Amino acid sequence: MGEVQTKISGAVRRKYNVLSFLYDHIWPGYIKKTIGSAIEPIRLTGSESLLDIGCGTGELERILVSKYQNLHIVGLDISDDMLELARKKLLQYPKIILKRGDFLNIDLAENSFDAAFSISNLHYFPNPSALFEKTHRLLKKNGKFVIIDWNRNSFQGKLYNGYMNLADPSFVKAYIIEEVVPLLEKAGFQFEKVDYFKVGIRWRMMRIVSKKI
Repeated sequence: MGEVQTKISGAVRRKYNVLSFLYDHIWPGYIKKTIGSAIEPIRLTGSESLLDIGCGTGELERILVSKYQNLHIVGLDISDDMLELARKKLLQYPKIILKRGDFLNIDLAENSFDAAFSISNLHYFPNPSALFEKTHRLLKKNGKFVIIDWNRNSFQGKLYNGYMNLADPSFVKAYIIEEVVPLLEKAGFQFEKVDYFKVGIRWRMMRIVSKKI
């Protein structure tokens, strides 16, 4: 992992350790909308193995296992305090494994996941190719990869991108679809679709769905 990513990862960790106990309460609408959008394109039978990159307080896991108790989910996060809340929230679900660390440095079995989620964290990666290439190695053939993140391909998106560059040392940039798809394809994914949606007046979001080929 490069020096820039290491510095950003440290800033992300500090940020979410501070925000952890307020996170679910400050942005409930944002969390509900983004997680719902992430789940919608994945057709689950209830026995899949899933990877959540940047699981935060474990809300995606809680929603999924409330419907499908036999899912195997690995959730990763860089913040100790966010994971502590996730563990409390998910205590009764032994098939959920939570790990702390930077995704790019954590050892996981290759070709072992049916789907992977990256929700609201692409903007912390100065080199998205590293994220995409590792995710590709971890997914099974035809495994789905769902990315939900801010995008700057609108007036509001450009404004927010500029504001975050000034206000948040952990922020890299809000990407646009034209930047993301070529990197996904280079990593070995087949791009399937992109959807755009809003959350409140602040966030302009994109959902990118691809699969490992």
